[in-house]
Amino acid sequence: MTNVIGEYTDCTPLLGDREALDRFYEEHGYLFLRGVLDRELVRTAAEQMLHGLIALGAADERATLDDLTIDSFEGVDEVAMHGYVKYDDFWNHPSTVKVFEEVLGEPVFVFRSTTIRYYPSAAGVQDPSFAHLTPLHQDGYYIGPNKDFRTTWVPLIATNEGSGGVALADGSHKRGSREHVLNEDFRRFGHPVRGIPPTAVGPDEPLLYSAMEPGDLLVFHAFTCHKSMPNVSSPAVMRLSMDTRVQPAASPRGHNALTPWAESAKDPSKGIMSKITGTPTTVE
Repeated sequence: MTNVIGEYTDCTPLLGDREALDRFYEEHGYLFLRGVLDRELVRTAAEQMLHGLIALGAADERATLDDLTIDSFEGVDEVAMHGYVKYDDFWNHPSTVKVFEEVLGEPVFVFRSTTIRYYPSAAGVQDPSFAHLTPLHQDGYYIGPNKDFRTTWVPLIATNEGSGGVALADGSHKRGSREHVLNEDFRRFGHPVRGIPPTAVGPDEPLLYSAMEPGDLLVFHAFTCHKSMPNVSSPAVMRLSMDTRVQPAASPRGHNALTPWAESAKDPSKGIMSKITGTPTTVE
């Protein structure tokens, strides 16, 4: 797996030790927690995503989570897909909120903007855009006004080195916000996406990746540099995941915190579309 030189540290044993949990997060800019989420809730979200892909004609009507495949992520009506996945029920379930509050150590507000991802294998495909890669970037470049939110990323089915996932630069949050430049090698819906040049990440910020299971949770800082790893699985498997942001309940709430993804997608000046078109939002 390109440029990855280590795995996440399993922080699950730190749960219940506020000082140790905070110390690790402050030093490394992430927390990796195994098996802390309700697997039945995760399974329900995965099945909802499967149902949406079938209903929209992207997947065979006989498909199961074990053999699901689609032709292209960009060939699916993403706004319509958001009507099938009841992710707010998942994020705001008492068991999920309990985990978030243990992670932050205080009451939380869960963003109303969620990104859902359904990436087929790009093994053997020559067009690099098919892999739906996202370059190194910081969520805090696009989201505000406050930067004390944390990104929460969950796999809906197991991931491994073949199917990819999220790679993050250990400790990279400590240098704060970094310049993001247009990168023609990473495109979404025909637009180049802004990212952090790989040379801007130092040797003291090693890139980490770990395989994950449904029920696992990856949490990271607004300024942690991270990127997607390609799904090049063979035999081919889908990568299904979703991510949102969680912030202290007492913190200010900006556009992304208060606006569902599907609503932001209709306005090219805000939210996710500003990222796709390579321009940071001017409306927090």
